[in-house]
Amino acid sequence: MIALLILVFAIIALLQVPSLVRKQWWRELITFLVLWLLGLILSILVSLGVKIQVTSIIWNILTKISGLK
Repeated sequence: MIALLILVFAIIALLQVPSLVRKQWWRELITFLVLWLLGLILSILVSLGVKIQVTSIIWNILTKISGLK
């Protein structure tokens, strides 16, 4: 299962990265790679059966960034 995930994510990267580099869209490339890596890590953890509460993680990050509680 993990090999399939890595394969799918690699195909996505191979389709997206060359055009971003060719257009020299460096900020978009960095954003894509960060989100791509987060998605890959979360997908692997889920496939391994790790219980992840994504909404609480996002909520904690957003409240720290915004200063709201």
